[in-house]
Amino acid sequence: MNSLFTYIIESAISVALFYIFYELFLKRDTWFRFNRFYLLFGLIFSLILPLLDFSVSNIMVNSQNQFEFNEYLNIGSTVSSFEVQTVEAISKPNFVILFYILIGSLFFVRFIHQLFKILKTVKAYEIIKYRNYKLVLLSNNSSPFSFFNYLFISKNDYGSIGSNELLLHEIIHAREKHSFDVIILELLLVLQWFNPFIYRYRQAFKEVHEYLADRGVLIKNNDKIAYQKLILDQIEKSFNVSLASQFNYSLTKNRIKMMTRINSGKLAKFKILLVLPLIAILLMAFSIDITKERALDNNQSHIQTQEQSSSVPSIFPVKKVEGVKISSAYGMRMHPIKKVKMMHNAVDIKAPEGTPVYATADGLVRKVKQNHKEGEGYGKFIIIDHEEGFSTLYSQLSAYNVKESMEVHKGDVIGFVGSSGLSTGSHLHYEVKKDGENVDPEDYFK
Repeated sequence: MNSLFTYIIESAISVALFYIFYELFLKRDTWFRFNRFYLLFGLIFSLILPLLDFSVSNIMVNSQNQFEFNEYLNIGSTVSSFEVQTVEAISKPNFVILFYILIGSLFFVRFIHQLFKILKTVKAYEIIKYRNYKLVLLSNNSSPFSFFNYLFISKNDYGSIGSNELLLHEIIHAREKHSFDVIILELLLVLQWFNPFIYRYRQAFKEVHEYLADRGVLIKNNDKIAYQKLILDQIEKSFNVSLASQFNYSLTKNRIKMMTRINSGKLAKFKILLVLPLIAILLMAFSIDITKERALDNNQSHIQTQEQSSSVPSIFPVKKVEGVKISSAYGMRMHPIKKVKMMHNAVDIKAPEGTPVYATADGLVRKVKQNHKEGEGYGKFIIIDHEEGFSTLYSQLSAYNVKESMEVHKGDVIGFVGSSGLSTGSHLHYEVKKDGENVDPEDYFK
């Protein structure tokens, strides 16, 4: 679930930046087809971007240092001969997630309702063949609209003066596949209903669609005054289907202004070169090793020295703020919950929830636990493989700052302290393996 929300947020940021660029540099140009493909590219790029990973690693790790465990087993290996009862934990509901899903579901239901509304309209009225399209004759006095190859027009308008222009307008919508853009936007709106820029993006698409259709009509019939009067006559009519390409929107005034605007010069197209730095920034931010954030503590030796190998775990994994201390060392101990003597293959570091957790050496992230069970086992955990036969485990985390197969460096923030597994309080459970065997992590703190 955490990865899904990371994807949604990154996609939303990308949509916002593409819209801001459009608003600043392209909106007032008359290269409408060019603007349409820019907006469509921005939309598809924003959906794909968070899935990309161009990180390249030169770190070589082997397989003998991998952690193997039953992730729902209580941490540690028991030396008692009797069976220990399972400790059950009730997961706390995440009301933010529930609220997000609830609103997103409402938008999805709205989307499905709009589809059924169009299908119901198609079945309810007379359909005639018109060129390569299906013309639906409506009995009510609504403005024309289109949805893919279906053209909808009032019987009163069909055959009247100006009906050829009305139908040509909708044919251009259908021919240019504007409904395809609308469908993608509506589906993205289900995921990004919280993003104010997605609504502006949708409005920008509607404007460009209308400008393209208006231009197509005026190429066939260059009487701008008559066509503008026809547009104004249609303002009072409406058929509120957001998935359809309708003849009239609240942007009528902008459409009329754009018809009278002098065409942009060819040099305006070169503005698109300005989007290349934007794409590069987005790729670097979301696709190339996001773990470069280094929160170094001046009170600890998080600065690598030439004497230390960066591949050997050698720094304290938690930022030393007030309240941070080792609460349970490596070795035999009385389990704080099960109350039996057990081997503790780690050090537990007590720290406030949300305290940054550092990678203790350079390595590759092998495992980022998803779909953990709250209150059981290791909770949210990360496993990193290093060179020289080392692996490290960081568990009981509250959140992640890395993805699987990502390269990290000593001192990078990889997650945050929490109590997501079997735990009596907020802490980091930290293990080190050398050549497949657990070792005392304190022996490697420099």
